[in-house]
Amino acid sequence: MRQRVITAIIAIPIACFLVRRGGIFCALGVALLVFVSWREYKNMLLQKGYHVYYLTGCLPALLLVVAAALGKLTLWGVPLLTITILAIMLEALVNHARGQWAFEMALTSGGVLYIGLLFAHFILLRNITGASYTTGLIGTMSLGEALLWIVMLGTWSSDTFAYIFGCTFGKHKLMPAVSPKKSVEGAVAGFIGCILVIVLLGCYCLSFTIVQVLPLGLLVAIFAPLGDLVESILKRFCAIKDSGNFFPGHGGVLDRCDSLLFAIPLAYYYIEFFLL
Repeated sequence: MRQRVITAIIAIPIACFLVRRGGIFCALGVALLVFVSWREYKNMLLQKGYHVYYLTGCLPALLLVVAAALGKLTLWGVPLLTITILAIMLEALVNHARGQWAFEMALTSGGVLYIGLLFAHFILLRNITGASYTTGLIGTMSLGEALLWIVMLGTWSSDTFAYIFGCTFGKHKLMPAVSPKKSVEGAVAGFIGCILVIVLLGCYCLSFTIVQVLPLGLLVAIFAPLGDLVESILKRFCAIKDSGNFFPGHGGVLDRCDSLLFAIPLAYYYIEFFLL
């Protein structure tokens, strides 16, 4: 517990600083998360005897973050992913003697999408432009920053409510073969808590209507726990407890960001196409 508290005391102010400053600071923070996540992904799969590639896997994942930071992901995304897939196939061909070329090609390609493409949406959401908002606690906040905070707080609320109510009232297992500790009661509490937080913040802080912000709450409430379950089944496949130890006492980057990796991209597209 002491280690968890110390990590939180250090990590939370750093995360707040990066999100608040945006720009190059936020991009560098996300790039670090991508790099560490790739190492975790690589090490997890090595436990099962599978290799993923750094040059044609980790590098393109980082380049997707760069493209998002430069506002070019829409323009550069498809060409970059096309070149990446071809490069991965060629590296798999070079390493065919290991007898795992199909697995290595598929797992590396999946890693680029799971880690690189999804993390890039953190920057896309943060960089949304629009009217700024003034809060009594931290001053002026851009629209993108405010929306990113709302989605992150909604996601964390989902995790927190699910944990508290699951530990207290949980009796019915949700998906025991994937995550034995998760319960139906906890999932329901997380779903309701997430929607309440997002609707309240969206309506009272950003002046959206309930009709506008309720679908956003539903998206995050549904897909945030699914992101958690996807990472859980990956860890179960690799027979490990945590993806890493980047956050001592809390686990790895993928452990801490699994829900956000599903929630933020879907929230971004809803906001871009339907909310603004």
